[in-house]
Amino acid sequence: MRKLLLKAGFAPGDGVALTAAVRDLHRCFPGEFLTDVRTPYPDLWRHNPHLHPLDHGAPDVEAVECDYPLIQSANQTPVHCLNGFVQFLSGHLQRDIRLSEFKGDIHLSPEEQTAPSQVESLLDAQVPFWLISAGGKFDLTVKWWEHKRWQTVVDHFRDRILFVQVGDAKHYHPRLDGVLDLRGWTSLRQLIRLVHHAQGVLSPVTCLMHLAAAVPTRPGQPRNRPCVVVAGGREPAHWEQYPGHQFLHTVGSLDCCATGGCWKRRTIPLGDGRENDAPEHLCAAPVGYLPRCMDLITAEDVIRRIEYYFEGRAIAPLTLAQLDRARRAPRLSHGTALDDNSVTRGTARRTLERFITQIPSCPTDYRGRGIVIAASGSQYVTCAWVCLRMLRHVGCRLPVEIWHRGPQEWSEALTGLFEPHGVRVVDASEVLRRYPAKIDHKYGIKPYAILHSSFHEVLWLDADQVPVQDPTFLFDSPQFKETGAVFWPDYYRFDADNPIWRYTNVPYRDEPEVQGGELLIDKVRCWKPLRLALWFNEHHRFFYRYINGDKDTFRFGWHKMGQRYAMVPFPIHSLEGTMCQHDFSGRRIWQHRNFRKWNLNGPNADVKGFEYQDQCLEFIAELRAGLESHPRPDLRECVSTV
Repeated sequence: MRKLLLKAGFAPGDGVALTAAVRDLHRCFPGEFLTDVRTPYPDLWRHNPHLHPLDHGAPDVEAVECDYPLIQSANQTPVHCLNGFVQFLSGHLQRDIRLSEFKGDIHLSPEEQTAPSQVESLLDAQVPFWLISAGGKFDLTVKWWEHKRWQTVVDHFRDRILFVQVGDAKHYHPRLDGVLDLRGWTSLRQLIRLVHHAQGVLSPVTCLMHLAAAVPTRPGQPRNRPCVVVAGGREPAHWEQYPGHQFLHTVGSLDCCATGGCWKRRTIPLGDGRENDAPEHLCAAPVGYLPRCMDLITAEDVIRRIEYYFEGRAIAPLTLAQLDRARRAPRLSHGTALDDNSVTRGTARRTLERFITQIPSCPTDYRGRGIVIAASGSQYVTCAWVCLRMLRHVGCRLPVEIWHRGPQEWSEALTGLFEPHGVRVVDASEVLRRYPAKIDHKYGIKPYAILHSSFHEVLWLDADQVPVQDPTFLFDSPQFKETGAVFWPDYYRFDADNPIWRYTNVPYRDEPEVQGGELLIDKVRCWKPLRLALWFNEHHRFFYRYINGDKDTFRFGWHKMGQRYAMVPFPIHSLEGTMCQHDFSGRRIWQHRNFRKWNLNGPNADVKGFEYQDQCLEFIAELRAGLESHPRPDLRECVSTV
């Protein structure tokens, strides 16, 4: 007896096709072979009666790397994908294997067939349901259909069908409203059990479609499980369509799929560095994020195909009792799959472009010019005090806003110390209640405070800045008037191979990074790039992998929105733990003590070449005296750890 270890590393839908080949190898040649498999999806093979455990290293075991070259001629050969592995094994084994059933071969144990489904367990009742997969994998985005069209279909059948949304947690599956949401909550084996219980299936060309045909139906249900497939023009219908399925394809309706499927991989590039972004793999006729072949298929087309099953009485609508249970389903949802708001390698560019279309108009109530500083954390209170006092010392009379993150970092007594110096103290936690944003990283307060400050024109200063001249003139500089934004350079430059260029779809520029300790911005003129900079910071868990904190979120916000900015042409002059920046004439204007922050109760480093050092120490002593004389212990505690 010949021992075969069949190996394949394909997607799960291809694995379903391999189950058919194994079934028919044994049906056509009973007793001639012992077979075992090694694939990434063992759940497809559980309880399969045709498998026998084999030792990969045994000398009498023949390892076979399975393939299906028939796909190369799928446009010209009138055969189904199930024939692919059948043909391969026939040639490899020199046996004439014939396909016996028009479906894959998935088996369930008696316990699985009688056990309640996840849906029944959640609803505590047997309610007919359809599975819906409204997304897909990132390697083949050309298969995706528009989210709002999926939603239109769900809404149309809201009182007749309970839809259960499924999808792998790593893949793109935007959440649908009015469904039982199980995205990311099913293993492949649990999905197979759900298919067994499902009344119908709605999906693109994906593994779920293959399972709809391969998984046995329950007693009393139609032999061919209802299934509607939104297919488009990527693959020829005869290669994918199963009996009894409503297969919505557009092959032959466009030049790009006039004689068969186009077999493209992505609609537009995702910027994730994979070969699927290569031009030869991209859709020839995109309509926004949809390929033209998928755009031709409307929600009404899909609705009509589902209606066929009702009109033909293959299925019946929910009863009143079932509907009552079904209406509870959305409240029980707990899906975790990636959606329109997730930012990953696969979603970054798409989510970014989507966000840009949703940026609201700039408010009209900003007034005047001012300086914004954040003292978010007790260690920065002393620094902010020195920065403020130096601004006034060099003659700056611009109003100042000091932002903090709430009572745990500030007190009314501190406000009493700062306010006499032309300061308005702002509690960011209060503003966040009115204007929510995800600024869970400490750097996120910078663009948020700039956006929500009261000023039209803003000079942002990090708290550990020490100005050495009155910066008011910068607001009237030709560079600021021309562009509406002035940035200062950092030490380094991004390499051309930094993935951030791909993820933002910004062409590479050989230019300095932006130093975020000082930013001059006209919020009205630069509203959209500034809002985008905040969005980058809201998704810092992804973008900070490729940029150094918040500072270059401004640069990429400006580049992405096509907004110009002026960059001071003079490089940083370095002192010990301090970066000195210049104005457009080359005069020193900022001394940024990024590694030599001021210490209220301990020694402060004597930095050689640092201007106004003695004056800064006097300001620290002034703050210390104010704290020591203050009767409020919470004030002293607030800054005691600086």
